[in-house]
Amino acid sequence: MLHKDVLMQDIDVAQWRNTQELILDSAKERRRIVVLHDSGTVRKTAHSDGSPVNNPPTRVDDPAATARRLYEANRDTVDFVAVFERAAFDAYFARMQDSWDIDEELDGFVQRTYALLDEFPDGMVTHPRPARETLGLQWRLGCSRDDIIAAAERFVEPKSTIVLGVFDDAELWASLVLTFDEARSVTSVTTVDPTEVTVTGERAAVSEAVVDWVRTKHGSCSLALFMDRPAAEAFLQSTDKGRTLREALAAGHLVLDPVPPALVQALA
Repeated sequence: MLHKDVLMQDIDVAQWRNTQELILDSAKERRRIVVLHDSGTVRKTAHSDGSPVNNPPTRVDDPAATARRLYEANRDTVDFVAVFERAAFDAYFARMQDSWDIDEELDGFVQRTYALLDEFPDGMVTHPRPARETLGLQWRLGCSRDDIIAAAERFVEPKSTIVLGVFDDAELWASLVLTFDEARSVTSVTTVDPTEVTVTGERAAVSEAVVDWVRTKHGSCSLALFMDRPAAEAFLQSTDKGRTLREALAAGHLVLDPVPPALVQALA
């Protein structure tokens, strides 16, 4: 879905930061304890913010049990515990790098980097959730990559641009402007530029101005979806996206214009 040569330019720092806050969960921003060991011999145990570690392990014979015990002993000061075996850590990154295909879509490679963690169940261990659901940048989307691809194939017109926006009070707080090619791969990722279009004011007026701006900059706008922040957070958490969109629309928390016929039908 994400083209191997995707263009990312003219991105507004605030819009991009807020978008990431909404849809991404970074392991680096979470409180954590990391244990590094060599075949059971502990080399290092450290808390991410330098806090003391209660009951640090002296040896790791059962990585999952070690992670669980360490989390329970420090649960007031951590979000997760990671137990890494040095050789497995090195082997994982070597496998990840070797798996890269220059012609593949970028999101496919990213998805595989997380899937590969399952092949090191004793060497790359986290608690309370599995490594593939904990490490790196986790998407807060409430759906899989396959679900997103299916939605794009159904609702996005080929060779068109869509805009997704989130309002916080009377301001367009976050945005994504995505351009798709004929195969519905994303070829350009950017944000609304507040220096070129107003992002504060009445929601319908701001939304209309943004759509006009997208058409001027990118030549088309086949879908524009704007929600207020609470509705957007509920949508991302929901596993029934259609129902959540219908509820937001009925409650006046959603602006859809333009909207492709397939989405109109799905929301009917």
